[in-house]
Amino acid sequence: MSQHFVRPLALLVIALSLAVPAIAQELPTVLPGDYVMSDILNKQRVSAEISLGRGGEAQSEKPFAPQWTPSPALPEGTPAPRAPIAAMTSTSYYAEAGVSARVREQFGERLARETGAVGRLGVAEAIAGRDPVRDWAAIVEGDGLRPGDMADVMASYWILNWVMANGADSNQTQAQAVRKQMRRMFSPGFVRLMGAPHQELSEMLMLNFLMQHAAYVDAVKRDDRTALSQLGDAAQVRFIKELGIDLRQLKLTGSGFVLGK
Repeated sequence: MSQHFVRPLALLVIALSLAVPAIAQELPTVLPGDYVMSDILNKQRVSAEISLGRGGEAQSEKPFAPQWTPSPALPEGTPAPRAPIAAMTSTSYYAEAGVSARVREQFGERLARETGAVGRLGVAEAIAGRDPVRDWAAIVEGDGLRPGDMADVMASYWILNWVMANGADSNQTQAQAVRKQMRRMFSPGFVRLMGAPHQELSEMLMLNFLMQHAAYVDAVKRDDRTALSQLGDAAQVRFIKELGIDLRQLKLTGSGFVLGK
């Protein structure tokens, strides 16, 4: 993981690392509703991507034609926006405040099921008055990852867990290749849902990322080898259980993740 990728947001790291019980780091990925990771990422596509090692050099995607109007039509005579709207893709979404509030509530409820009220209240207090989306974006911006697209968020989540599992590093070129891989890995059925489900997944993953990232950075700062080993093992187990992916058998290259150390 690149050093700019693991840089801490000091106050958030302290708050989350103190707020979340240690057992929370061993939890499965917390996702919206009753989804599991294999509902969202197609296992056959995942296997094909990492087995073929094609990564960022894979065949080009077909242009995505959105089935909705990305922005409302302007009344006649209204000046055009100063900056063009970014092109939408099959994994893009527009964020809504109501969805963000719902995501925080769902994340707290799921955490409470596994860790009890302490975990839920701890996270709620840690992120109170903060913007998790902005916090996530500040950490990953050096790798060219941005809010508004599920592929960017999923890429950051995979890279963080791979880094923890392997005690390794990453760079921007690799992150961009993984982003392209992620877009091809999503299950078509989930991609077709569009809108709020895309935002819910992305912001839920951001909260998972922030919780795990805080624990990782805290362990790195303290040079706590035991904690780092535990976090790496937890990441390894999480991906094996959820996707059948052995993170320690993956190599991160300029073309993305490929099998073979």
